[in-house]
Amino acid sequence: MKGYFYWLVGLLFVLGQGLLAESYFVTVYGRASGDGSREAPWDLQTALRHPAVGPGDTVWVAGGRYSGVFYSELSGREGQVVVVRSIPGQEVVLDGNVSGDANGVLNIHGAYSWFWGLTVTNSAATGDAYFKDGVYFVGANSKLINCRIYNNGGNGVGFWRPALNAEIYGCVIYHNGYEGTARGHGHGIYSQNESGTKLIRDNVLFHSYGLGVHIYTENGAIEGYVLEGNVVFNSGIPGAGFIERNVLVGGMQPADRLVLRDNYFYNRPAFSSKASVQLGYAVPNRNAEFTNNVSVDGSVYILSGWNALQLTGNTLYSRSPDMQLLAFDDFAGISRPVFNNNDYYVGSLAMRSFSDWRDFSGQDAQSSFSATLPEQSNYHILTNRYEAQRAHIVVYNWSAEQSLMINLSGLLEEGADFEIYDVLRMDQAPVLSGEYAGGAVALPLTPSNPDLPLRAGSFTSLLSTTLPAFGVFLLRSSGHPDSLDLPLVPGAREPLKIIQCHPNPTVDLVVLELSVPSAGRLDVKVYDEAGRLVHRETFAVRAGRESLVLNLSRLGNGVYILEAGDGKETVQCKVVKRSFAWNPPDN
Repeated sequence: MKGYFYWLVGLLFVLGQGLLAESYFVTVYGRASGDGSREAPWDLQTALRHPAVGPGDTVWVAGGRYSGVFYSELSGREGQVVVVRSIPGQEVVLDGNVSGDANGVLNIHGAYSWFWGLTVTNSAATGDAYFKDGVYFVGANSKLINCRIYNNGGNGVGFWRPALNAEIYGCVIYHNGYEGTARGHGHGIYSQNESGTKLIRDNVLFHSYGLGVHIYTENGAIEGYVLEGNVVFNSGIPGAGFIERNVLVGGMQPADRLVLRDNYFYNRPAFSSKASVQLGYAVPNRNAEFTNNVSVDGSVYILSGWNALQLTGNTLYSRSPDMQLLAFDDFAGISRPVFNNNDYYVGSLAMRSFSDWRDFSGQDAQSSFSATLPEQSNYHILTNRYEAQRAHIVVYNWSAEQSLMINLSGLLEEGADFEIYDVLRMDQAPVLSGEYAGGAVALPLTPSNPDLPLRAGSFTSLLSTTLPAFGVFLLRSSGHPDSLDLPLVPGAREPLKIIQCHPNPTVDLVVLELSVPSAGRLDVKVYDEAGRLVHRETFAVRAGRESLVLNLSRLGNGVYILEAGDGKETVQCKVVKRSFAWNPPDN
């Protein structure tokens, strides 16, 4: 029901904003000399650079295989994005099997542009045509939505610093990279960031040749990320024969402003493994939050020191008592740790028992530990913010059931045609399909051979299904019309946004003006330069424009980060506090 609400709100918004918007059309046999109409469609590259396509417009791409590399310069503006979207019910495949030195198969340079429902791949199994990213992403305020990105010779997505406040959402990203001499190269997502916040949300990533999500820099910056609702598992196997880190955030410069919440991690048992999640690398870092995540087999490894680090509400499992659930190079390097309300199963904590860990660290006072794994299977449905009747389903099958009843009421409409795919077998038939009759459906958890990478390698033979122990599935309605007669594009709800933060500098009072997407409560936190939480207030807000007043008079002079969050997303601004007002002289 939540996904449908987002869809409806987005549709009403777009209908109101898009009365003057245009729709253009692309087909495999389109021509540059066309006018972008149904009768005279463009080819894809022409559409991605055409000056006629402007804010609020939609480029509909018909199904088929588009061979080449593609560069988008399309730009919209705030509230009126340009959308490049596959026609629902038709598969659009961008195939980068061409020679040349392009950075990616799809290269996103324009701002405020969304790329929706595309498949980005490379059919070259050998040769120089293979070694490029699936998506080279440098467009500010732009989005990748519900795409499939696989079998590319570089990263699945290179998500680089110029892509300010951009998002990768709902994508299935796998089999990207190549085998090296000592390790695999090419990651599911490789990213750097300095200003604003990059969002990586509700994606599924697995079987990368390198890492799942690698946020790393040597001379740049890795500040400002939200990783939320992602499912990341079995990274590194095809590239190195062992399990790499599913997520690594850290490098030669301090990491800061990191939020990892509501993610799901999994590693195959009895496999040589590095940490599942690594926070930190070679230098001390600043502020990070690791909240409400679920991880099976693989340490949460914390190193190189943090000014402020919070790990709360997580559930960490190990199938071996010898595996560390938490690992540190030096726990004392965390200046302000907050570890609490976590549930631990079977493994050790920093090579200690649970009671010894609590005595040693002074943490986890309200956390729990079990020496045995659960006996009851469970599942999680991750609804899609952009498409109604679409979701990821994550199954932890502790009781080794052959099938599990999954309640889809509130997500699917009765009578809707639907299909459920095992993400390990996206090129095979759905594991379940039909007309939804309401209530729960019996989801098969029968093991079966997965799809393999196109590129042959020494370790691809090690890839196997995770079922019945663990399964990840894509649910989508198959009732979309297979035609060009489509309504305007439904979008997600408008984002939470800071309009202004003033006065700045301030002596005591700060007014935080925001655009709020829906009525509810906003949690406002204030952090000092060291990343320490120094002030916190909660406000009841209405949808629309809101002005919140904070009194910072008790704080000392300095630079502070104000962060407002509604439980779905967070926004930040920087404020300078002084003990006196400064008024520039008149010219």
